[in-house]
Formats: sequence, C-alpha cells, structure tokens
Amino acid sequence: MDADLYVPGDGWLHRVDPRVKFLISLVLLVLCLIWRSWPLMLAALILEHLMLLTDQIPWKNIACVWKILAVIIVLIVVLWPIFDRSGTHVLVDWGWLRLTRENLLMAAVMGLRIPALGFACFLTLFTTSQAKLIRGAVALGMPYSAGLTLATALRYIPVFARIVTQVRDAQRARGLDLSGEGARMRGIRNPFSLMLARARAWVPVIVAVLIRAYRMSRSVGWAMESRGLGLPGVKRSYRVRLAMRSADWAILVATIVFTVLVIAAMVLL
Repeated sequence: MDADLYVPGDGWLHRVDPRVKFLISLVLLVLCLIWRSWPLMLAALILEHLMLLTDQIPWKNIACVWKILAVIIVLIVVLWPIFDRSGTHVLVDWGWLRLTRENLLMAAVMGLRIPALGFACFLTLFTTSQAKLIRGAVALGMPYSAGLTLATALRYIPVFARIVTQVRDAQRARGLDLSGEGARMRGIRNPFSLMLARARAWVPVIVAVLIRAYRMSRSVGWAMESRGLGLPGVKRSYRVRLAMRSADWAILVATIVFTVLVIAAMVLL
C-alpha cells in the first residue's frame, strides 16, 4: 500500500466529496457494531468489497488489509467460544470447553465484524488523499491540528512498518536470533519461557525503531514550524477547496434513505 494508504485513481468513489464518504463509513461502522446476525455482517462486507472493486481499487490492496486482519480474526473466532460459555443449545461440554450453537454463531459474527469495520474505514482511506482527508474533517468541525495529527499518523504507519523490517533484517544480519530457535537449542520447552525469550530478543529492534521514530518526528515538527504551522493571529488558507456536486448530493440522499430503511426494518421486524 502507498505511504498514506491512499490509492491514486479516478473512480466514482474517488470523486465523491470526503464529507459524504465520512458519512458512508460512519453509517457502516454503526450498523456493523449494532448488528448481531452473521448474514447481515456478510452482506455489509460484500457491499464494501463491491464499492472498492467498482472504484477499481487493486486486489493487492484489499488482500493487504485481509493479511493485516487475518491474525485478529482467527484469534477472535478461536477464543470467543472458549471464554463465552453462554447458550442453551449445547454441542460440546467437556470441562473448560463448552461449545453451544449460540456462542459459535456469535464467534462467526465477531469474525465477520472485524473485517467489516476495517473495510468501512478503508472505503475512505483508500479513496481520499491526505489533503482532502484533512480538509473534509476540518470542514465538519474538527480542529485543524487534530485533523493534521490524524492524517500524519495514518501516513506514517506504513513508514514505521518498513523501518521495523529494515531494522529487523539488519539485526538478523548481525546474528541476532528473533525466531526463538536459540532458546529451543538451549533446552527451553516451556511456551511461556519461549515467548519471553523471543520478546527479549526484539528489545534491540524496538529501541532502534523508537530512536528513528523520534528523530523523524522531530524533523517533521521542524519542517511544519518553518512553514508557519500554528502561527498565532494568522488566518490560514486551504489549497483544497470542497464543493458538493449533484452526484455527491444524490449519494448523500441515498445513504440517508438506506440508513432510515435499515433502522425502520430493525425496529419493525
């Protein structure tokens, strides 16, 4: 993915006003948090993928999101039935493990909810440049400093990921064992001890990354100050100007109508 998660393009979602995209993402986030049915969760996930694909977002970017979320999804699906012992339709009751139809269905819901929430955010992040992201947030009432902080944080997440990879490879080239094989060769078999040994091995990598992150943040701060960021008594101008088009109004109305219909169906059914 690009450094700021934005995928350059000219699809229909790219052309939508960022304020409307914020509303679409917010509606999907709220609905995915409220819904407790896996078919509805799956429908939201399919809708999000259709929106991204019709906007011509490359499959590799979508696959990258799935790779990031895969570990979290697997952990939630596996651990949820273990810690949630609710339900009356018991399928397996063996000591600490109690599987019921209800907690298995809830595990499926949670497993679909995580990617649905993630892609609800990436609908905006993939299709909105950093400048428009900040401008849209500020236009909705967010302080400019908060919007800039958010956009900068999003931009530097992949940068720090690359720094971690570079530092890790450099430490491995110097003979640092990060896999835990050295602990196994010393006869350590306890899983907790192996995990602790591996965590200790990562300390030099984490320290080096934090030092580089501090130096980078200091340089970015100096660059912003030299450009007059936060200068008191100065009214700032904006390079990006937002204007709602007729297509934006149509999508806004469609989103509101969809939300009202979904809420009405939830209340009546």
